[in-house]
Amino acid sequence: MNKALLASTAIVGAALLSAPAMAGSVGTGKNYSVNLNGMVFFQGHVLDGGADGFTRGYGLNMPEAELWVKATNKSDNGITYGVRVELEVNTNATGNADEIYAFLKGDFGAVTLGDQDGVSNQWLEGAHKTHAGASGPFGGLMGLAKVTRGLPKYIARTDWQPWTSADATKITYQTPKFSGFQAGISFTPDHKANGSSFGEKDNNGSYENIIEMGLKYGGKFNDVGFNASIVHESADAENAGGKQHDVLAAGARLTMGKISVGANFRDNGDLDQTAAQLAAGGEGGSWYAVGGGYNMGKGTKASIWYGAGSQDVSSSVSQDVTRWGLGFQKVMAPGWLLRADYNSAKLEKTGAADNDQQAVILTNFFIF
Repeated sequence: MNKALLASTAIVGAALLSAPAMAGSVGTGKNYSVNLNGMVFFQGHVLDGGADGFTRGYGLNMPEAELWVKATNKSDNGITYGVRVELEVNTNATGNADEIYAFLKGDFGAVTLGDQDGVSNQWLEGAHKTHAGASGPFGGLMGLAKVTRGLPKYIARTDWQPWTSADATKITYQTPKFSGFQAGISFTPDHKANGSSFGEKDNNGSYENIIEMGLKYGGKFNDVGFNASIVHESADAENAGGKQHDVLAAGARLTMGKISVGANFRDNGDLDQTAAQLAAGGEGGSWYAVGGGYNMGKGTKASIWYGAGSQDVSSSVSQDVTRWGLGFQKVMAPGWLLRADYNSAKLEKTGAADNDQQAVILTNFFIF
């Protein structure tokens, strides 16, 4: 196990952004008003520990580059409708688009039709929303757990995208807000089907009939803001004896002046377990995270977070992941956000040596 200290060399590069700047209008078509904007991330990192052949210990990358096209209109009866297209423009992108969907909004609530995350991934509240850096409790895009270094994704990151419906083609309905409360449901026939996917078979081991349900609340009491959510996701295995899926998560966040604190928990149930694995004592495990952030003003924020996950691989083998980190962000100029992270992770598994990892990550968000 490599115990060498992380290099303290400043990392050049970075790419990420927070809230997008005002979208630029590219003209008005016959039926829609069209806006064009997008993002480019440039990132550098120093990485220490782990396995899987990451021996150089540093690198530069472009985690994300997209162009976003949004076209909207409003009908005579007050319904806002339109489409959003997120084009993949990174040099190594293998798909032509990330998300493409249509939407309808009105007094009835909102309906989304197409390739977009469901309510379970969109609505989860918690520690990740207090984090100032680019990598944090979620551990997904631009995070230490994103790199395949032996960390089991189910108990090392709290977002939902690594396994379930992700951007598969679905229908989502969100109710109007009632006294701060809002409910939503998403239905995905096949978690590997998106775009023109007529060739995706119904018996090739995918998850099918994925149902995501969520309830969230947002309100403010005097100077204290409170947000909370609970989300559930279930699916069937296409093949007899296939992998099981039933996941529940809940989270909350408090904002008090310049301070924000958040926590979230996920019970993986029998996530991604076959009947044989369940019979051997395996289970999907669980994960929790806590975090806090401080707004120092003038576009500057800092944060700290901690997360832990555990799983029984079988009746005799278990594994545990602990992660923690620091985050910092600074608005450098309109549309340019600099974020910095320190990440630490440890994997302990029965019968194996501990796997310790550390990373310093610097990310620039450019949003236009």
